[in-house]
Amino acid sequence: MTKKVYTFGYSGKKPEQLERIASELDAVVFDVRYSPRSRNPLWNGKKLAALLGDRYRHVRALGNRNYRGGPVEIEDLAAGIQAIRSSKRPVILMCVCSDVERCHRTFIGEHLRTLGFEVRELSDLPVQLELF
Repeated sequence: MTKKVYTFGYSGKKPEQLERIASELDAVVFDVRYSPRSRNPLWNGKKLAALLGDRYRHVRALGNRNYRGGPVEIEDLAAGIQAIRSSKRPVILMCVCSDVERCHRTFIGEHLRTLGFEVRELSDLPVQLELF
């Protein structure tokens, strides 16, 4: 069975929208920000953990060391991929970026595809149209 992985940029969205998507997909949210903090306190890791419960994990291994600029440099891609493989549920890779093309979650997704994972950006899914 192919492991399903979704990507999600939360810029301009509400945490409750992500909660609903994760529930509908029976997925776990992997927060792939290098640090689980946000200028918007609703998106801080502690708030997300309280909202999502066991559906939330901060996975620093998939964080971009150069999140402030420069080429994408994933902290520990192999460890991050192992965490995805170990998940019993589909995985949503979440970060702030609204620009899918420049975001490190897309870099991760492209690599996962080469390993046989099914990867979809949530904005491409029909379920997304009902939620946003």
